[in-house]
Amino acid sequence: MRSRITFLVLVCALCGALTTVPPAAVAADPAAERVELTAAVQADPGDYAAQWNLARVLIDLGNLEQDSGKKQALFEEAVSHARAAVALEPGDTWGHHYLAASVGKLALTVGGKRKIELSKEVRDEAEKAIACDPNNDRSHHILGRWNREVTHLSPVLKLAAKVVYGGVPQGASDEKAVSEFQEAIRINPRAVNHHLELGITYMEMKQFEAAIAEFETALALPDAESSDPLYKAEARENIRVCEKKVDRQNEKRRH
Repeated sequence: MRSRITFLVLVCALCGALTTVPPAAVAADPAAERVELTAAVQADPGDYAAQWNLARVLIDLGNLEQDSGKKQALFEEAVSHARAAVALEPGDTWGHHYLAASVGKLALTVGGKRKIELSKEVRDEAEKAIACDPNNDRSHHILGRWNREVTHLSPVLKLAAKVVYGGVPQGASDEKAVSEFQEAIRINPRAVNHHLELGITYMEMKQFEAAIAEFETALALPDAESSDPLYKAEARENIRVCEKKVDRQNEKRRH
């Protein structure tokens, strides 16, 4: 992977020194922001920032959507705008990041072979985003989740992976997931979702007390994005689950 990242760094350097624009905080009203950004893209399809920001907002709306069909459609639309952003400025981090993010979200709504096919693009685009900017905490987050999801593929999806990858991708592990989430937290310790997903990874590893600590950290942080209340609700539920697991572990030790 190190050699792949090194190559991608060179690719980004050859593309020219592009100014990296940090992602804006998700609007309190993402639906209104969607209208504004859609108008901006229609007025100028070559507006790189408008394209990736529209992808970002569509992802956020998809996260909030309860209807599965509408959710998938929002993620599909996000993918389209993220691809447009990458085509406009392939040497900047945010187009690659939001392509990885939107494809990853779309992958969660589909099954079978397509999920595996999409997962390969998630990893590739997240690596490109980090190659362009090693301090892109959101792309480290994506690689953390990718490692965890690949590590825990179901037998059916492992079979599908043989078709796409020639086998389950090598090197993925919970330990690498932890490392990526920890790097994301080092860069941006106030992101609720970084702590939530690190906690979920610890749950998968049966390190329940470590998981509780991350969930409690997530709950203590102020909301910065419109999805944060949903992340915190998940953290609260996970704390209840982990506390029961810890009680069972302690009971087994006593016996």
